[in-house]
Amino acid sequence: HAEPGTYLAASDHSGLIEPKKLPNPVRESSSHQELHRELLFSHRRGLLPEHKPELQKVLESRRKKQMKQQEELRRPLTDLEEELRKRQQMLQQVCGKQQQRHAPRYKLY
Repeated sequence: HAEPGTYLAASDHSGLIEPKKLPNPVRESSSHQELHRELLFSHRRGLLPEHKPELQKVLESRRKKQMKQQEELRRPLTDLEEELRKRQQMLQQVCGKQQQRHAPRYKLY
């Protein structure tokens, strides 16, 4: 028997040297093996990602929306957004004053 890492001469191939299969570092990694094991386990139990229950899909989409909204709130406003916010506040103040002018002073019951 030959040492590991050496090529063996094949007697049935007229003296040709058979190449040894190269190892795949991705498939040999522990994280890949764990992921594969987890996928097999979830497949056996029927928990495939594309076959999730409707309620779970809806809850995940809501959670993603909330996370996206929170990220948008955390980021600083751009100059355009800041200017639009100021104009909106001014319009609300003007509309509020106009409504106060046109509102009746005394309410009749």
